[in-house]
Amino acid sequence: MDPMNIQLLVQEFFAFEAISAMLATNQCSNFEPMRHSHSRWHRDFNYFRDEYINKFASAIFDYTVLVVAAELRHSRDKASQYINKYYNSWDHPREEVYDVGSEYNANDILMAGIRMFDTKLVNWRSGYGGEKWKQIAKAGLMKGKVSDCIFIDHCIDLSHNNSVYFDKGAAIFCLQNTGDYQLFLDLKRSCKPQVLIKPKQGYAFNRLLWRANNLNIIEERPTDGSFSLVFDETGDSIFDFIERQSTDDSFSQKHDEAEALLFNYHPIKWGSKRLDYSEGNIVPRRNLDDRMRRKYDRDDDAQAA
Repeated sequence: MDPMNIQLLVQEFFAFEAISAMLATNQCSNFEPMRHSHSRWHRDFNYFRDEYINKFASAIFDYTVLVVAAELRHSRDKASQYINKYYNSWDHPREEVYDVGSEYNANDILMAGIRMFDTKLVNWRSGYGGEKWKQIAKAGLMKGKVSDCIFIDHCIDLSHNNSVYFDKGAAIFCLQNTGDYQLFLDLKRSCKPQVLIKPKQGYAFNRLLWRANNLNIIEERPTDGSFSLVFDETGDSIFDFIERQSTDDSFSQKHDEAEALLFNYHPIKWGSKRLDYSEGNIVPRRNLDDRMRRKYDRDDDAQAA
């Protein structure tokens, strides 16, 4: 399966949330729940939204566990402690961990991440592990404890030490433009809901929007014809971003592909192999063979230079 364009999926997710907000507040909405045509559209919208969110949350959970598993392998040579008999970064590249990491119990990986990324217990070299990765591992454990919608919304705003959270790929997502992704995150924090549904969405969602417009349920564009709805200095670039996506046909095809891939996504079947992150299986680096420890330290210094 091809990786899914995370930026386009995130945009479609917030378009769902924007419509829900518009319906709830009657903002740019003429929704009449007692009208049969409106009620039937609302039923179809909620069904599609629920399916989308369920699939998206499953994909984000799988991604989270895989990237935590891959980051943990750095503990062998980038941290003051490591998990005995776990992958290491010099023998196991990130892609290999993505391929074989699913043999482990997913909860064990996340719990191991919380333990190993705790900066009160483990010292990490700059750019690896640490508090931000601990928060990512904790976010993974939210799945099933909060609604999928809250889980997605929380994960979307995460970042690791060097970039936004979703730049690792893990053969699940692809992020083609980090700048545009960050620009959209700024937009969704500072605009009114109807701005978020101006860009074209995936094929199935666009059909729902078309029906809603024909039934006069929602107004897709602000009635004042302006986008002076963003309140920070990035307003001009955000305006260009929205206008480009609403007029560029190539974005429509990419949205269609991302939406279709998401609905065809099959969650990972996580294995039963236990990852022992107990204190007795965590090894301080000072116990390494001196010759090998000096090698790892030289490698660290060479990478830092």
